[in-house]
Amino acid sequence: MASTTPDNAAHHSPLPSALPLIPEPNDPLDLLNVFAIILRRKFTVLTFIIVAVLIAVAVCFIMPQRWTSKAVLVPAEPSQLKNINNILTELSVLHIKTDITPDSLLSDFMRNFDSQSLREKYLVNTDYFKNLASKKTNDAESRNRLIYDILHGNIESHSSVQDKEANKKEYRYYDLKYTAETAVDARDLLEGYINYIAGEVNEELYRRLQYKIDEVRLKEKALYDLEMKQEELKHRNRIERLQYALDIASSAGLKSPSWSNGGNIHDDPDYPVTLGADGLARKLEIEKSLTIGALNDKLQNQRLYIEKLDAVKILPTEDLPFKYMRAPYEPIIRDAPKRTLIVLLFSLAGLIAGCGYVLVSSVMVRRSY
Repeated sequence: MASTTPDNAAHHSPLPSALPLIPEPNDPLDLLNVFAIILRRKFTVLTFIIVAVLIAVAVCFIMPQRWTSKAVLVPAEPSQLKNINNILTELSVLHIKTDITPDSLLSDFMRNFDSQSLREKYLVNTDYFKNLASKKTNDAESRNRLIYDILHGNIESHSSVQDKEANKKEYRYYDLKYTAETAVDARDLLEGYINYIAGEVNEELYRRLQYKIDEVRLKEKALYDLEMKQEELKHRNRIERLQYALDIASSAGLKSPSWSNGGNIHDDPDYPVTLGADGLARKLEIEKSLTIGALNDKLQNQRLYIEKLDAVKILPTEDLPFKYMRAPYEPIIRDAPKRTLIVLLFSLAGLIAGCGYVLVSSVMVRRSY
């Protein structure tokens, strides 16, 4: 009986003819063979890609949208600060110096714009925040976390002084940004916050000017009161000295003025006894009838100055402390999510996963035989 040779055993091997040709571990990699395997199971790979695309679409709809509205501010022109300039002119007439300029107003605006406390104070009163908060739990921790998430990274400012020297503009400006979940909310939040800070700056300006006026008024009134006390003392001394002179003239029997005939008479020039009792009595009567400081020009000027200070009325203005180079607008391009990019990345991941699955499953089938 003939024995079975290795060649005959190989000839009668039960290996299916349709089995994918996967190289042995020690064989060199045949890229054409790999490509052929993937091509034969292209529908499996396509299924992975479709599933990945569907997941990407779902992720795009689940992820919160981000829209950013922007504005550019520069120092205000004098014509925009009509009410403020009128107040400053009135104060300059009263010799009250202020350091209010368009640049200082813009600096005050940006200082308040970057204030975290003002940002939070504005945010918690907006419908945007209230709608988001209604979807969260009502505990304080969740509310504070929501405030933190909105304020950090969603509202920004950028100054021209932060630009590189080569790109620095010849004029001073600020870029402002506000990001929200819809384009309309982004614009409304930025515009509302700018108006809110403008109101804060005007209120601050009003308090600063009012404080300056009150400070000057208190100083002038204190000086005036001191001058009045000094003048009152002088007035009382004048009356007393006139009374002494009158007593001396009466005692000397000088009723009428007495003039020397070429002789030297040493007498007080302000309270002369030689004026006689009648003259001194009349002078005393006039002195007593005068109000204190009536003939003092300095006191009269001080009184008039204080009256002018009391008449000054400072009211908060509605002047914008800046000029728009670009007003807040409704953005037309979404910042996030980048749906096209996400779909492409997920499609690529699906392709890679599908190809990997096909190749691994082919290897497992090969080894099972």
